[in-house]
Amino acid sequence: MLAAGCTQKRLSQAQLENMLMKTMNDYLDKTGNKNVKFTVKEVIFYPEKEFYRCEFRVNMQGNTIDTIGIMAATISKDFNTVKRRQ
Repeated sequence: MLAAGCTQKRLSQAQLENMLMKTMNDYLDKTGNKNVKFTVKEVIFYPEKEFYRCEFRVNMQGNTIDTIGIMAATISKDFNTVKRRQ
């Protein structure tokens, strides 16, 4: 009898940071103001049991805005769910 299981690949610190930033950037592109271009520049995060608690530094550029702000969110461990906190 042959048994196989799926094991989650462990990401390096840099890979994890990149995945969190990409996930947030994709979320902002889908849900954000269409007249503003969002670019996630940096993430600080803390891994919880079921999600990552994140704070992002985001560049926002548009016709009337060009600034960098802070956005907070939680991102599920599978990177499929983003919940903005701030």
